[in-house]
Amino acid sequence: MKKNILVIGPYSAIGGVSIHIKRLAALLSEKHTFTFIDESPRTNTETNVFNLRSKNLAEYFRLLKAADIVHIHTGILWLLYIHVFLAFVFRKKIIVTIHSLSNLNKKMSILIAQLFLSLASKTIIVSEEISNKFKLKNKIVLPAFIPPDISQEADLPPAILNILEKNRNKKIIVNNAFKLVLFKQQDLYGLDLLIDVARMIKGNNKNYKIIFVIASMDEKLNLYDHYARVIREENLEEVISLIPYSISFVKLMLESDLVVRATNTDGDAITVREALYLNRPIIASDVTFRPEGTILFANRDSKDLYLKINEVLNEPTKEPKSFLNNPVSNYLDKYENIY
Repeated sequence: MKKNILVIGPYSAIGGVSIHIKRLAALLSEKHTFTFIDESPRTNTETNVFNLRSKNLAEYFRLLKAADIVHIHTGILWLLYIHVFLAFVFRKKIIVTIHSLSNLNKKMSILIAQLFLSLASKTIIVSEEISNKFKLKNKIVLPAFIPPDISQEADLPPAILNILEKNRNKKIIVNNAFKLVLFKQQDLYGLDLLIDVARMIKGNNKNYKIIFVIASMDEKLNLYDHYARVIREENLEEVISLIPYSISFVKLMLESDLVVRATNTDGDAITVREALYLNRPIIASDVTFRPEGTILFANRDSKDLYLKINEVLNEPTKEPKSFLNNPVSNYLDKYENIY
């Protein structure tokens, strides 16, 4: 008999968690029925998924009551606690996935989180590093990556294809960000580092092209305008292009020579695992554990990043190697046991 799984999290937001939620539901759709509560900021995007920010508490409680299992992916701590407590009151089976430590960087916040997570049947944690922060009997470490279905990925828009065609004789370096934000007063996704790398590429006449995709322009600090102005004023447009809208980053990675993840904090980044799955070289900051096959650079060090980029793009072409073994089969088995 199919179970009704209520998934709560940032369903419509463009980012790793929303990708995970959608791929997980698609993967298990033949075995279970999925409904959703979206916590993302309201947008003009048309969707049939109930958005919590509508403040329609009657619909929230209706969905909660109808569920057999409540699977919570929220990173907003006070919302996480409310969801867990109310699901417990409704006597539902509770599953929580912890995707990162970005809101759990103090001992007190972890202690409070543990108190609420003890009410869950299972707490899924996406990496060993995050897992080590929690003393829970019900925890399981399970990476968030689910392989993309390439056939379902949107084609790249003409503007991107034009950039690729114009730079077909260059090595293509791709990067992405959910949106431009600061973490600890530094650029979370490291666009400033990539602009610094672009300066070095130009100064050393390297035949590289950087494409940096920013999926959402919902930012209040005007960082995009600042970076676009720097690129324009320093005549770096031939070296680095900013794409201020969402595209299939999977399709762009397939057209690239190198993927970069320059974040100054991270969880189990889907970009890193997708690059490994697609047999693309991936350079990532050393802020957290990275899967086998990832090339690390020193966090917030653009010179080291540039050095690693040169090493990768100038080494002889290697035989493709995937570092992820049959994750679809693993997911099906493990989630059947969890649910």
